[in-house]
Amino acid sequence: MSDPAEVFQNNWAYLKAELTWLDRILSVAIARQRQEQKTVDRVAQSRADRATSHWWKGLVALDGTAGYDETRPRPTNRSGTATSYQQQMEARIQASLQQGVALGLPQLRDRLKLTAFEKNLVLFSLAPEINRRYAKLYNYLQSHESSSAARVSVEVSSTCGCPDLPTVDLVLRLLCRNDQEWQTGRAYLTANSSLIQQGLLQMVACGEETLLTRRLKLSDDLVNYLLAEQPQPQTLEVLVQPAQLPQLHPVPHTHLPLPRYLREEKATPDGTQLILPRSLLATLQHLGQRVELWSEVQAVWSDLQPSCSTPPPLPGTVAILVGAAGTGKTMAAAAIAQQLKTSLFWTDLALVPPAEFRRLLQEIHEHSPTVLLIKSAPLWLGRSAALATADLHQLIHQRQQQRGITLFSVPLLQSVRWHWRQEIDQILEFPLPTPGDRLKLWHQVFPSTIGLDSSIDWEFLAHKLPLNGGEICAIAQAATFYAAVDSLEIKVTMAHILRAWEQRQQKLKTRN
Repeated sequence: MSDPAEVFQNNWAYLKAELTWLDRILSVAIARQRQEQKTVDRVAQSRADRATSHWWKGLVALDGTAGYDETRPRPTNRSGTATSYQQQMEARIQASLQQGVALGLPQLRDRLKLTAFEKNLVLFSLAPEINRRYAKLYNYLQSHESSSAARVSVEVSSTCGCPDLPTVDLVLRLLCRNDQEWQTGRAYLTANSSLIQQGLLQMVACGEETLLTRRLKLSDDLVNYLLAEQPQPQTLEVLVQPAQLPQLHPVPHTHLPLPRYLREEKATPDGTQLILPRSLLATLQHLGQRVELWSEVQAVWSDLQPSCSTPPPLPGTVAILVGAAGTGKTMAAAAIAQQLKTSLFWTDLALVPPAEFRRLLQEIHEHSPTVLLIKSAPLWLGRSAALATADLHQLIHQRQQQRGITLFSVPLLQSVRWHWRQEIDQILEFPLPTPGDRLKLWHQVFPSTIGLDSSIDWEFLAHKLPLNGGEICAIAQAATFYAAVDSLEIKVTMAHILRAWEQRQQKLKTRN
């Protein structure tokens, strides 16, 4: 009969045991890196040699043993020992919990059903909050080969404002023993991770970086909980279930106050044709079809689940519409709403004070619109966003769980952080109209009740005036006013259109 597992005295005693394991992992990694550095120093004669060392180390063997160009540890027969250690640790954790000893990290793991990789990822990110020694060890392992490279790495880290934090690359290298574990681990570091969804873990980026170079940071509230002498379950519930936003249960509109920043437009057919490239039109139509047919697809997919490891499709789609003003983004959103026979809800972030962003989020969750358009989206998706990353993650996650479509409108894709480009389901580009497109736009822009002079040269307007759809509409409206001034019986002529065009050009000149 085996001896009973030793009970941890408190949460701090447990953390010290976990940090002892982390110390061993880091010690092995540092010893391996130092040995590899010695090998490089013996052969490298130039910067180019050092830069390509990961390649030629797999070809040149200086000590008679095979070299590898892989930076992760090669699989060894240590799995039995590792399994034994983890089993012993788990036995101590369970014994402690049964004795009423509150352990922060195990409680978080059980509450969010974290994998062993995710739990250890939290431990890696927590260690620098306990002792700066771990920050120095991380920086050493992240500095690569030479001392000069180390200095450069430290300088870059300092400019990021987060030099103490581990990178995604370091965590994957030290926690994953093979390619399959690496791929699985990387998959956890997405918006699908419960840690990220709850805003408990952030991947801090300095500009346009790859995911591997981002640094992992725990929220301050989570750090305080994990380091508490007696981590309270009530505190954990507050962390994993933020109270500021309700769940996705639409409330009857009759019981809702009028929204202040969220606008509703009834989708009414007006005979206007959406003039866009054929492939883009097909994609937009498919977005609506996904909502219409989701239940049928979900039913079929559920039957395949036992033989398919891929998760079922989510009911909601989140997309970015990229294009200059007037290229048809708002009309496209309205067309989708019309296809689904529902209203279009929209908001323009440029008209919402940053202090009221959370109120806007509240309105979105209260009304739960099927089709939602968010204009001026760089204010949320850009590098200097005024909305907390955790709040935006939560919005995207909840909208994906709801049967509907969320559209973020931006003028340039470069205005969106790389992180959000990866998390969004689709990115749709809205190009400027071609002369042929402009011809169609001119032919349909005037209402049928307005008279048009037969001498209007539509071909000239389409080929000589490089306008987008919004500009064509504005000029048509201005031309109609000029026609109304000239005659009670409104009849637009070529002169009216050119006069409206000239007025627009003059306005642009005064602005510039």
